[in-house]
Amino acid sequence: MMSRADGRSAVVTLGTFDGVHRGHQALLKRARERARARGIESAALTFRKPPRNYLGTPKPLLLPPEKKLELLGRFVERVVVLDFPRVREWSPREFVEAVLVRDLHAQVVVVGENFRFGRDRRGDESTLRTLGKELGFEVEVVESVRVDGEVVSSTAIRRAIRAGEVERAARLLGRPPQLWGRVVPGSGQGRRLGFPTANLSVDPEMLVPAEGIYAAWALFRGEKRPGALYIGRRPTLGEGEALSVEVYIVGLPEETSLYGVELEVQLLARIREDRRFDSLEALKAQIARDVARTREFFAKRYGLEASERDGQLTQTDPAYG
Repeated sequence: MMSRADGRSAVVTLGTFDGVHRGHQALLKRARERARARGIESAALTFRKPPRNYLGTPKPLLLPPEKKLELLGRFVERVVVLDFPRVREWSPREFVEAVLVRDLHAQVVVVGENFRFGRDRRGDESTLRTLGKELGFEVEVVESVRVDGEVVSSTAIRRAIRAGEVERAARLLGRPPQLWGRVVPGSGQGRRLGFPTANLSVDPEMLVPAEGIYAAWALFRGEKRPGALYIGRRPTLGEGEALSVEVYIVGLPEETSLYGVELEVQLLARIREDRRFDSLEALKAQIARDVARTREFFAKRYGLEASERDGQLTQTDPAYG
């Protein structure tokens, strides 16, 4: 927690901001609007991870903590990270007095519906309003955002991702669901089948989508390329229970080495579920069909066309990239 020795005031919004989804973005944008109207700073107050992750019942993360903080910083002037173990036993009054009033000099506090805070989540909107009147700050409650009639929430997004419904998750998030991982050596089986893949080491705290094949953007070294992402346990190869996350990057020269590179994957659509095949030949034929469907997806959605000569994708849409 950081003190405000300079005494400047702020409009503060607070929450876990797990995923920084469309509902969170509404809070952040409203805080920024209120701050600009007053000529003061906007701030987001958060924890690195959801409180449950400190209490022994962790939630899989929608964003790595560093990515979450970076994304929050695109909406507000300041991001303040609280040490949850330090404040978990504070009463609602102690929390408000120490953090919102003393440290952040809040003039306005912006929260979402059903907001809870303080030890054992004892504080609510009514508590916050009462303390605001006493201690000199306004409270604004922003209504929940709905997409296709569904309230946007981290829980709903997790449910969609677990089911492989990445397009639905994208509508709730306001962007495609993402994975990050460092490229590590694999078994080489993809190369032997004619489709070399980049094998990703994904943080075990991250939520991984349902097993299957996905059309995805692969971002690395300043490049953005179409890819076919595989998530599964390689049942045809009989390689055991370990989950594999690997992406075939369309048009990438085969000699290109990505070992050690941090790669971001944006999941756009699920092509099919994972399943076992009777032979490597059948698996190879299916992978070829998966890559063809991936190319077709990018051609239809982004105006990218595959060359029969070299498998490269050419740009026909100026918005590409």
